[in-house]
Order: sequence, then structure tokens, then C-alpha cells
Amino acid sequence: MQDILYKLSSDTVASIALVLSLVLMQLLIARAFRQRETMPDQVRRRWVSSSRNALILIGLVGLIMIWAPQLRTFALSLTAVAVALVIATKEILLCLSGSMLRAFTRAYVVGDIVEIGTFRGEVLDYDLLVTRLREFENPEGSMIFSGAEVNLPHSMLFTSPVRVLPARENRPVHRIEMIFEAHTNVYSRREEIERVIKGSIETLPDAALVSVLFATTDIGKQRIVAEISARTDDLSIAENAVICSVGNLVHEMRTN
Repeated sequence: MQDILYKLSSDTVASIALVLSLVLMQLLIARAFRQRETMPDQVRRRWVSSSRNALILIGLVGLIMIWAPQLRTFALSLTAVAVALVIATKEILLCLSGSMLRAFTRAYVVGDIVEIGTFRGEVLDYDLLVTRLREFENPEGSMIFSGAEVNLPHSMLFTSPVRVLPARENRPVHRIEMIFEAHTNVYSRREEIERVIKGSIETLPDAALVSVLFATTDIGKQRIVAEISARTDDLSIAENAVICSVGNLVHEMRTN
């Protein structure tokens, strides 16, 4: 009896020491990244999140190894309980499996703008169970934050497709489409329109024009597609600037 109590006591001390060591390591890592002022916020959050998840995994493996002899002793007698536990924790197991799927496929990382099922937003963080998004408003293509944060269980990765918005130099690329009547003839002012779009975003830091395409819709209307890259917080500002500048130019074309 004394041997059992001694063993349990030593395992408890080892478990506490392991957890405290990992917590201290995470605090030191987070502090080190915070002191690197030149590192972009998205890259900093990405490394902090990755290090935290790695330490959690190390902690789980360490605790299993520490308590393995005791767990093995009760394994046979707890078979029925284990089956019931698996059934009761089905969703948690799916979330853990989804986390492994995300890690192995590198489906997305912190800072990406993603669509998972009906949810759209910027990936703020993720752990072994959920991904935390800063959500965009409902209209399709909107880059205006709704002000809400959403925690999505990783089990959704098995049932919903994941779309990742393209990025350029760690900045998301946003696609803006503008439709005009056929008689407007925006094609005749192509170079001026491109110049106006580029000028409208030059005041934003780190914003750049990726491309401007001129096309038609299925019913023959004229379509301008502008792709811009900017910081996440500046995407809605850039979109408004582009729409207003092109709208003003088209209005002048109609009045002249």
C-alpha cells in the first residue's frame, strides 16, 4: 500500500513539474516574440500559436508516459467504460482528428482569410479543438468585420469545404467587381480607370494593385474586376476607395 501511495505521489509531482515547465516555456516564448517589434503581428501570432500547440502536445505525451503504468493496470477493468467514453466524446475525437487534418494538410494558418461552411473571416488563432475567426459581414465578398469572433470546432473540416483567400506577400488579395450598363462604354477609358484605381489605394500602407480586368457579364453588361492586396484591416477601406473613385469617373463620363 505504501509503495502504491509513493508511486502515485511521485507521478503527481512529476506531472506538476512537467506542466509548470511547459507553462514557463510558453511564457518565455511569448515574451520573446513580443519583444521583436519589427515582426508583423500576423507572423507573431502564428508563431505563438504554433509553439503553444506544440507544447500542449508535448505535455499530453509526457503525462501519458508518466501515468502509463497506472493506466495499464486499470486497462482491462475499464474496457466497458472506455467504450462508453468514446461514444460520449465522439465530437471531441472528431475535433482532435480535424486538428490533425489541418496540421498535416496545412489547410490554413493564422492570418489567412478563410471560408469554412457558411462562416468567413480572418484566422486569429487555433488549438487542438477549435479555430477562432474574426468574422466578416454576411454579404458575399464583403471585407467588413462584423465585430464578432467565432469559434469553429475542427469537426467541421470533415463536413465543410475550406476556401482560403489568395495572398500576396502575407497580405490577402481582395477581388472587387463593378458592373455597368452596356452604353456606359468603360472600355474607352481603360488606362484612366486603371490609373484612378491605383491612385485611390496609394494612401494606404502596404496596399498594392494586383490587376484590373475588363469583361462582360452573361447579359452583356460591362464588368470591371480589380484585385488589390492590403492588410486585413485596410481591405474594406481600399474597397470603398476603389468603388468611389471609379464611380466618380464613370459619372463624369456620363455627364460630359
